[in-house]
Amino acid sequence: MDAWSARLRARSRSPRRLRSLLSWFDRGQRHRAPKKLLSLGGHLKHPEPRAQDSLLLREKRRHGEYQYYEFAAIDGPISDEGLRYAQGCSSRANVSRVRWQNTYSFGDFHGSVDTLLKYYDAHFYIANWGTVRLGLAFPKGAIAPEAIQPYLRGGERYEETLTFKETRDRCIVWWERNEEGGWGWTEGEGIIDQLIGVREELMRGDYRGLFLGWLADFDPDEWRDPRDGAVPMPPISAGLDNLSPALAALIEQFPVDADALAVAAGLSQATTPERVPIAAVLDRLSASEMRALLARVAEGSGSGVMKELSRLTHPRVQIPVGRAVKCVDFAAKAIEARELRQAREAEAAAAERQRKAEQLRQHLASVMQRAGAIWSGLDPLMDQKIASAYDQAAAQLQELGRAYAQAGDAAGFQQKLDAFRRRYSNRPAMLRRIEKL
Repeated sequence: MDAWSARLRARSRSPRRLRSLLSWFDRGQRHRAPKKLLSLGGHLKHPEPRAQDSLLLREKRRHGEYQYYEFAAIDGPISDEGLRYAQGCSSRANVSRVRWQNTYSFGDFHGSVDTLLKYYDAHFYIANWGTVRLGLAFPKGAIAPEAIQPYLRGGERYEETLTFKETRDRCIVWWERNEEGGWGWTEGEGIIDQLIGVREELMRGDYRGLFLGWLADFDPDEWRDPRDGAVPMPPISAGLDNLSPALAALIEQFPVDADALAVAAGLSQATTPERVPIAAVLDRLSASEMRALLARVAEGSGSGVMKELSRLTHPRVQIPVGRAVKCVDFAAKAIEARELRQAREAEAAAAERQRKAEQLRQHLASVMQRAGAIWSGLDPLMDQKIASAYDQAAAQLQELGRAYAQAGDAAGFQQKLDAFRRRYSNRPAMLRRIEKL
């Protein structure tokens, strides 16, 4: 272990987080280490990559690196300025006012993700060395920072799947995952379309996506220390028992502990509020608001107006302030749920094994009842002198052997098998098939 890795080990409290950070260095990818590394390393200097590390990395890239970048405009087409910048980021990318896509098998993205998110509203990135990111950009004021903040209270215990960044006129919520060891074949095309619904839900005040980002960092086994008893959970969002397709896609890319999610669903409100009829929404608008909306439609912003009206049909979900739950208590419930699930699964597996064993017992008893006919049927099969007939005869002999053994007459089977071998001693292809009987 080099000095850098040793100092990281000394400064990191979470074994899971430490393993994830060190894995970047073990794979010779110091330049791709997460930003959180800087806060761990502090004043430490990054070591220079060893020559063999650089060579291995170049070989890895040449033989199978995959990076996928995609940006999507949701609120409307990007501006002329944004389009010029987007086109300048790559000569090979598929670029339009509503989409930016590119795949890298070698080389890297030379633009600025933050700058592109000034114009586009969503970004998805995936690489086959184990990194996946989702960034959703919002106009200032569309989502309250104080609503996001409770879900960011990870501290050193977490790898911080969920982060939040504010710029001059936008705020961006990020989900990030770094999988140790990476994965094999992967594709990113089409995934952003499954995920962008999370943005609309957050703009309606549905914070389940934030809670799931927090939960992705939650390992119940790391919360067994009673000294952590004062650490509270963030608000548990309503509707965790019925995830939308976008949220289901979110936890597919940023997995959560299934037992912890089940416990959280039990603690949350059962469902989200029902939608308000569009007629009721329109009745609440003033004449000036109606004129402003119609003017925007006339100017070509009809899709944006429809999204805003649709958003108003969803009652604004208040930041949940129900019972205060401590992280250690939540972890204990998740561990208990896991143990109960494992016990149920073990019981079900035992019952299935017992069912199959009884099914086999009855089948072999039936074979034993028909043993005479089966023995008699072997000779016609052998007369065919073809491989498929030999295979069938060998399978029947194997089944007969098991049936005789179950009946307690293994010796009787052996006598008949020896006679069969003598009768067909000139058939080596057949004898090879039954040499282990």
